[in-house]
Amino acid sequence: MIDLLSRWRKRPVIEFMCHPNLEGVLPEPKPASKCIPDWFKRVMPDIPESHDNLGRPGQSIKKCMPVLDAMTVGFIIPLQADVGVRTSETCAIIEAKNGPDVKSIEFHNIAQIGGMKAPGYPAPPLKFINHWVIKTAPGWSTLFLPLINDLEQQDFTCLAGLVDTDTYVKEINFPAIWHTPNYDACLKSGTPLVVAIPIPRTILQATKKPIIRKMTPAEFRNIERIRLSQESRRGVYTNELREPRK
Repeated sequence: MIDLLSRWRKRPVIEFMCHPNLEGVLPEPKPASKCIPDWFKRVMPDIPESHDNLGRPGQSIKKCMPVLDAMTVGFIIPLQADVGVRTSETCAIIEAKNGPDVKSIEFHNIAQIGGMKAPGYPAPPLKFINHWVIKTAPGWSTLFLPLINDLEQQDFTCLAGLVDTDTYVKEINFPAIWHTPNYDACLKSGTPLVVAIPIPRTILQATKKPIIRKMTPAEFRNIERIRLSQESRRGVYTNELREPRK
């Protein structure tokens, strides 16, 4: 894994390729750090009406580095063309109007995800068409996830998937569940669909068999040290324990 990581630092481990006739037409994938959800941007970092045990203003989720780090990892793949969507009162009927040249949405059969027991039933599952071909370095796969912490994106949710994109160098589409009834609007090109995170497959092997045990006395003392440090000063994880991101 060390060798894989060292190669990653020398050159990008993931590439996004489009057909020559679509260059400059498709909205490009972008770092997830460029697509922080609006609700998170609106949150103020301090909470003046709340105070900690030292009398300092309380801190909001904006100061929580694990939340921010999760939202800034990987790359956002966007919807690649405008598409008109109209849904019925129960979402049993969903109509999608694609442009003539760049198709954005097709449909799966609801039987593929469980029929009457399917999530979102009776809405038929969507298939967002992705025209970007994703290629990763040897030994690397791509994990596709719904948008992380995008709590205001309620119209649809893409399903997660994991693809060996070092050998499957071909377009990958994204199945999705539609949520919003009585919808009649245009989904705009550039709307974020999924986040793509390249991961080395050595990690997948390493996580198959976890160790479950009680902690040692030394580990317990270390936990107590961290707890006491956090009670005595702010930013222990952010400034002392978290590796700086580059």
